[in-house]
Amino acid sequence: MPKVLIQQPRWLDRGTTGFDFFQPQHDKRDNTQTAPELTGPSRKVALRGSEIFAIVGNELRWSDLESWKESNTVEQHADQQRDQSYKILKLPTSRPVSQLTISPSGDFLAILTSHTCHVCVLPSSEKLRSPDKQPMKLRAFQVGPTAHVLEQSQLATALWHPLSPSGNDLVTVTRDACVRLWELDSNNRHSFDEPALAVDLKKLSNATSTREDFSASKFGANKAYTLDDVEMQVAASCFGGQGKEDEDGWSSMTLWIAMTEGDVYALCPFLPAHFWAPATFLPSLTTSVVAKARIYDQDPTTSEVQKRTADQQCKWLAELDKQDPVIVPGDQGAMEVYTRPERPGIVPKLQGPFQISPEPGFGEITDIHAIAPQLDQGALFGDDEEDLEEYGGSDGLSIGIICVATSAGQIHVCLNLEGIEAEWLPSKRSRTRLFDDVAHEKELLLWETIDCAAGTGPKSDACVPTFTLSHGDRYEVFTTQATGVHTLCFRPWISGLEDELAAPQHDVEGASFRLNVLLDSSSTALEKVTSQFEDVPQTINAAVTAAAPGNQDGYIVLTTVANKPIATVIEPPSSASHPFGPEITALLEPSDVQARPTYQPPDTLFQQLKFPAQLEAWRKESDGGARGNIKADIRFSPWTLQKMTEAHRVLSSETYDLGLAAADLYRRCQRMVNEMQDQIDSVRMLSNRVDSVTGEDNFSESVAGQPDFVRGGRQRIETRVQESRERTDSLQDRVEKLRSKMRLIGGKDLSAKERAFGEEVTALWQGIQPTSTPGEAPTSPARLVRLENSELTTSTVSTFSQPPTTAQDNTIASRYEAVQELHRHLLDQAATLSQKLQASAADDQAASNTMSMSSLTNDYRSRKMAQVLALLDRETAMIDAVQERLQRLQV
Repeated sequence: MPKVLIQQPRWLDRGTTGFDFFQPQHDKRDNTQTAPELTGPSRKVALRGSEIFAIVGNELRWSDLESWKESNTVEQHADQQRDQSYKILKLPTSRPVSQLTISPSGDFLAILTSHTCHVCVLPSSEKLRSPDKQPMKLRAFQVGPTAHVLEQSQLATALWHPLSPSGNDLVTVTRDACVRLWELDSNNRHSFDEPALAVDLKKLSNATSTREDFSASKFGANKAYTLDDVEMQVAASCFGGQGKEDEDGWSSMTLWIAMTEGDVYALCPFLPAHFWAPATFLPSLTTSVVAKARIYDQDPTTSEVQKRTADQQCKWLAELDKQDPVIVPGDQGAMEVYTRPERPGIVPKLQGPFQISPEPGFGEITDIHAIAPQLDQGALFGDDEEDLEEYGGSDGLSIGIICVATSAGQIHVCLNLEGIEAEWLPSKRSRTRLFDDVAHEKELLLWETIDCAAGTGPKSDACVPTFTLSHGDRYEVFTTQATGVHTLCFRPWISGLEDELAAPQHDVEGASFRLNVLLDSSSTALEKVTSQFEDVPQTINAAVTAAAPGNQDGYIVLTTVANKPIATVIEPPSSASHPFGPEITALLEPSDVQARPTYQPPDTLFQQLKFPAQLEAWRKESDGGARGNIKADIRFSPWTLQKMTEAHRVLSSETYDLGLAAADLYRRCQRMVNEMQDQIDSVRMLSNRVDSVTGEDNFSESVAGQPDFVRGGRQRIETRVQESRERTDSLQDRVEKLRSKMRLIGGKDLSAKERAFGEEVTALWQGIQPTSTPGEAPTSPARLVRLENSELTTSTVSTFSQPPTTAQDNTIASRYEAVQELHRHLLDQAATLSQKLQASAADDQAASNTMSMSSLTNDYRSRKMAQVLALLDRETAMIDAVQERLQRLQV
């Protein structure tokens, strides 16, 4: 949000050149009051740099903001200041002017009345600053001598095309939904008489092919009444972009039209015969259109309308790509100028009406403002970091924002999720057009509704709400309401919404919950930048913005209310930083001082009194011999009573108004004294609290209703500090005593048993920990236990006698596993021996039947069996001992 630096600068106070610039002449004040009221928005102030053009009464005045600031710093005579304050420019029309707009080139000034439009050729700034103060006659042309006349429809708005190479292409929109494009040239008078392109939106909305007639009706042509005359009554229009390189390619060539009944339409592309294109225009559109066409070709569910639209876009871009652009110098460097392609057609399809979902309950639309989507730099540049750094990071929103102002003082912020692309009608009439249009209806998602008049009392229909572009940030817009000028900033929620839109499709779980949290936590920042309007007049000009004069930081927001200037100086907008760059946080000021408007004396104090004029009229009547002579002695008569009653009525009315004005000043002074007293009390309270904490006893007596302050704080603090010091000294003494006792305790040399115990512990520790050299603690079964005269243990020597290869083979765990493995091998050996013995016993039994064995053989076998059993018992005991030792070691 912008910070208000100055409310109502001093160089706009009453009596200064800036204030006198907006005051009408005394001899023409009555004429201005009898002028007919205008039904549309009032835009009677226009700026060209620091130069200001304004309609005051029936005069067109010129001045310079720099001169206003300089005249306030230099003391000059009042008459001399008034003579040098402004220059009068003769108007080309005698009708009341409703709008002023200056072309981007600064060469033309469009002057709009209710039905007519005139364009004046502006002289150079040096010629306007000449000392000659005589009224200057400007070279003027009437735009559309047969189109914009009293017999035709009223003018709704006039716009300058952002893609015009010369900056002099004017677009006029009338109430009856007729759009005309004028390619103005001061050397070609015919360019002011006939439009280069004229479209009737009512005809275009019902057209089925490009072969039909879309041109606006000529002067004198008969017109039939249709329902579209009411539903398609234009309220306002605007372009979708400003021709910047970081905007979507279709935005700057899209014309948005808002109807009073609530419908919104779009024309894309709406271009002059020759237009300039930003550097990212062709690459971005070619990338997106070609990719979309490939997807449509491979998708069998794509409709014929989508395929036809993609094919038309490809043909249009192909014809544009074949051209050799003309390089012309411009304000932003060299511009590439292209010729508008003739195919598929010069008149685009009317897209809409856009359905606002959910449908809000609002009155008549008064103005519309569109914010272009951010350029998809990732799809355009890919992984090229150099181009990405050249054009800056993407800190915007990838979808468009449409703001609609209503007569009820509400602003509806809508999101264009589907986007706007170029569309044309088919070359032939399609039988399925009706069904295709129903299936492809577009919507605007209602994101937020902002009530600028909430909490300000009853609403009034006297002011027509309007929008004004911000000086630096496109996601900030000013709106002029009956309660003042407000600023709307969309930055608090566009980053969070863009993160959700850019999330991959597989990460959509919980998106609705996050969007609800975003809606509840982040909303559009609304702030009033001007002071509260004292009353609700019928003439409130739309605000204009310009750089603050006098080399002052910031920019000024200026509007006029009943011929009184109201201005505010706002801090300059901060440029968006690169997303990969370091964040620079400005130091916070020690105090946030809220700027307040200066006191403006009421007009009652400066108005001419009516009683002297009435008294002079009675004197003239008395000279003529009328009854009730006021020059003679006072006599009790009905005529004397009538004059006294009339004098009392006039004086009471004037004194009452003067009393209200004086009372307002008194209330302001009393309020200022009360606020100053509150500030003094707050400072005294803070000082007393500080003194109470630090122990100072020089604060005043406590007041009823305020907290009691602790007295004698210094003595208490000193006592606590002394006790802490004594406690510290006592602890230090105890530490010194313990240290001296430790020095007296001396130890003897270790005995042999203690050294042996230490060595045993060390050896045990080394046995638990892995050894540094492999092979010190063998863990293989063949190395731990080897049975003599055993074929199985002999056969396993080659397998288990390899030295360990890793440190894990020397740990207790590996040894335990090795013992278990040895146990399994021994069991296998025992089972094998048992089978052999049984087989030998069977053979011996069979042999005993055939021949007798001697008792010596039986004894030998019995001894062998006893040896085997003893060997098994020994191995079992050994395994039990190893397990018991491992349990003691707590492995």
